[in-house]
Order: sequence, then structure tokens, then C-alpha cells
Amino acid sequence: MENRLLNAARSLITGESIDRLAANEGMTNEKVQQGLDASLPSLFLGLQQQPEGALQGILDRFKGMFTGTNEPGQDINVPLDSPNSGFGEQVQGIIGQLFGGKLDFVLEKLSGFLGTNSGSVMNILKSAIPSVISAITMNGVNWDANRIAGELNEQKSGFLSALPAGLSLGLFGDAASNVGHAIPTHTEPVVDPVKDVLVEDSVVPMRERVDPVGPIRNPNEPVVHQEERKKGGGLWWLLIPLLLLLLWFLFGKNFRNDDKDNAVDSTAMMTPSDTMAVDNSAVTSGTPVRESIMVTLPDGKTLNAYKGGIEDQLVQFVNAGYSNMTEEDLKNRWFDFDNLNFETNTSNILPESQVQVENIAEILKAYPDLKIKIGGYTDKTGDESYNKKLSNERAVAVKNALDAKGVGGQVIETEGYGSEFAKFDASAPESDRVQDRRVSVSVRK
Repeated sequence: MENRLLNAARSLITGESIDRLAANEGMTNEKVQQGLDASLPSLFLGLQQQPEGALQGILDRFKGMFTGTNEPGQDINVPLDSPNSGFGEQVQGIIGQLFGGKLDFVLEKLSGFLGTNSGSVMNILKSAIPSVISAITMNGVNWDANRIAGELNEQKSGFLSALPAGLSLGLFGDAASNVGHAIPTHTEPVVDPVKDVLVEDSVVPMRERVDPVGPIRNPNEPVVHQEERKKGGGLWWLLIPLLLLLLWFLFGKNFRNDDKDNAVDSTAMMTPSDTMAVDNSAVTSGTPVRESIMVTLPDGKTLNAYKGGIEDQLVQFVNAGYSNMTEEDLKNRWFDFDNLNFETNTSNILPESQVQVENIAEILKAYPDLKIKIGGYTDKTGDESYNKKLSNERAVAVKNALDAKGVGGQVIETEGYGSEFAKFDASAPESDRVQDRRVSVSVRK
């Protein structure tokens, strides 16, 4: 079953950050990836075990670091490449709070799994936690501890299954003993033929796991000394600017509006275990985090969007003029939604995707003569008749959402194409096939 939170967190870790972390820690990229693969579920489980009040406190601390609203003494303008900024120490302190007295055990097990020292493991945990916080808060939109606790509880079994062998025993509760934890070669996840339309860059694929270097030690054996944990930590401050940059892009755009505007109705959330809402940025090594921009409309309104995203492209296209284009030319020009996700196997638009739907509605209002067609697409896996049916239902769902915003009349047609225009074979990797699952808009006369 899909684990939305793990998928979301994995997708936010770029190849560039892995390269830099590997260089700083003297590890191979594969080892760093294995460390991240183990650190992400460990951090999610650490959050899942927090009492409600403690979880809210941790969330408030992170929110305060990036908004300045919860910790008046925190100045986000302090040069964070300075070891004295305190940022790395705050993150390490929160990690310590997550695992409490079991932190040494976590570091010991992860060190044994990776064949490295606990200082490097701590730095991997520090690098992973921004993606974890982004995943549980929907990129900084919703910080409600009750909703987050519910989703963490729903997906606990998925976190346990993703852990290295032996790490969960005695640490994350008795339920861990009921979950298989061999360290097999990680294969591509089982993909439903018409899974969520994820139209940003594809999810960073999990690299193959290998057997740990050296035996995994018994928890009753002596734990790693504090001196060893500090080994390798001296380079942590070199990672702080990159870490802050990632956090700024994850959270910055959503903090431009006040909390009331950004509130998400948790009652509208789909069952977490059945959903997958991923901000799939920066899939290849060296690809930068997506840039947030403000798109200005003729009526003076501005839209919070991504550079090169559907809002940016569509407005530029309309402003450039299309009256001289033929119908055939227009039919061949499509703009893909890049932040639109659905509940698995349904046409239910996830709440976090409403922002982009609202942006398209504002564009249509600003250009009242603009007419569009909406198309839905799937990859080549599964039954084609079902693919075509669901892709059409998703196109209609977007049309209905725009109709609710008062601009449905400008949508003159919807159509589901199934896998008719899919570029990749059914046997292609998930990172390729995800590009074929999308909803798009085409301008019409």
C-alpha cells in the first residue's frame, strides 16, 4: 500500500544534496541514499510516538525557525554558514527529543547498518528531517498536530516495513515484531495502473539496499560513545546553507499568506493510506529546487506559483496572443498541471491541490474570453478501458472544481485519453511512467 508521507519525503531529497552529503562525510552516494532510506522512516516513527502535546511543541519549534513567530530570539537572517548560528544544534536537539533515551540505540543500529560512525548518521538524520517536516505539514500549509498524529498512526506499518532489520525491535513498539524486516533488494513499488496523477518531476527512486557492513550489534552491548558521535560532525555546518535553502523553498511560499488563508480543512482529507500527494522536485542529480514566483494577472491579482509551472506558462501563452494560431496548432499545445494529485483510483482531488485549481480559476476570471479543454492521461499499465474511464473522470473533476469557482463555462470540453499518448512502456521504471499520468489544459477558440 502506498505510504504518502514516505513518498513525499523521498521526493524532496535531491541528487545534489546527496552528492554534497557524501562528499562531506566521506561516504559513497549509495551509502548516503541507504542512510536516508533508513533515516526517513525512523524519524517518522519518532514523531509518531510523541504524545499530542510534545508533537505540537516539536511542530511549533520547526515553524518558529522558519517564520520567526514561535521563537522571538530566532533570527533567520543570521548567516547560517556560521557554526555559531545555532541552527544545527536546534535540529539535533529536536532529533534527540524524538528518540529520547533511545537515541544512542538508533545511532548504533544505523551505524551498524551503514558501516559508518554515529556522527555521520546524525548528519544524515539532520539532512533528512526537513523533508519529513515538509511531508507531514503539506509543504508548510497545515501544522495541525491532531491531523498529523492521525496520519502518522495510519501509516505506521509502512514506516516499520521500511526500516533496516533489527532497528525497530524494542524501539518502536511491539507491533514492530509483526512486520518483516529482512534487508532485501529494494524493488520498484507495486503501482496501480492509474495511480495518482503526479505531474511534477518524478519521485526519486529508492536505490538498491545491500547487506550491512559488519554485524548489527545487540542492544545490550555497549552503546556508541559520545566522542564517536561527534566524529564527522565538524563538517555539519557546511551543510547548513543548503539545508536552509531547501527549507525556505519547502515552506517559504506557503508562509506568505497568513495562517487563516493557509488553513486546510482536515475533515476533507482522504484516508492517508489511500493517498499519495508528492511534491516531486529535483529528481536527477544536480537539479535545483523549484523556484517560487508571483504571476501577475491583468486585473492586478498575483498568483503564488512555480517558475515554469502551469500558471506561469499559461499566462505567458495568453499574453503572447493566440488569435492567429490555427485550431490544429492549439490542439497540439498542452499545459500540464504540476501540483494536482488525486486519491488513488478515484477522481477525488486532494485538498492540497486546491491551490492550483484556484489559480487556474483566477486566470480564467482575468481572461473572460479564454476557453480551454481539459484532458486526462494515464500510463500504459493496466486495463485500457478502465484507464480511459478514470482519466476522463479526473478531467471532469477538474472541470467541476472550476465550475464551483464560477468559471466552468470557460471549459468547453473534457476528455480522457487513457494511455493513448503515453511515452513509456508498461515495463518502464516508475520514474518514467509517472510522467505519463497527468491532467492538462489546452487553449481553444
